Amino acid sequence: MAIGEFTKVFLEQIRRGDTVLDLGTGSGEFSQMFADRGARVTAVDVRMPDDLDDAIVPKKMSVQDFIAETKDEQYDEIFLRNIIQFLDKQWVLDSLVPWLQDHVRAGGVVGIQTFYEEPRPPFDHPRKSLYSLEELAVAFPTWPELYREEREREGPDMEGNIRRFFIASLIVKKTRDEVS
Repeated sequence: MAIGEFTKVFLEQIRRGDTVLDLGTGSGEFSQMFADRGARVTAVDVRMPDDLDDAIVPKKMSVQDFIAETKDEQYDEIFLRNIIQFLDKQWVLDSLVPWLQDHVRAGGVVGIQTFYEEPRPPFDHPRKSLYSLEELAVAFPTWPELYREEREREGPDMEGNIRRFFIASLIVKKTRDEVS
């Protein structure tokens, strides 16, 4: 699988033994990439692949349920690719973002990739929420940005239909002074 710059930069942050949380795992291919780098991975999705590596702990549940049930765990890296556009925007801003801030270790990173505009042609079911790069960045105002990009890309969706996607990507690092 060809990977984009967002994923390359995120992968560069992972060290052997790190704990990575993959929210919205989907097919599991990114969780596998993280495990291949020696990370211990927690993969969260309502539809979990059956053939996950032993280094990946599957959590077959919604992101909302996982966040509600997970109180004390800390992660070195948290990865959210193509998930928050399917979640209620107010919940993301009021619940998920503070949770991310509290559950990534000092020196750890959060990587978010989502849509800032509906794809063209649009899907039958519109996304619940869209995010500009500025909306993502303002959620982590004091965290240094390791990667920031808003771009258009044309390519196949999961069913093979060609669409134009409008993608916002942000990777931020929690500084050592911001320990919760």
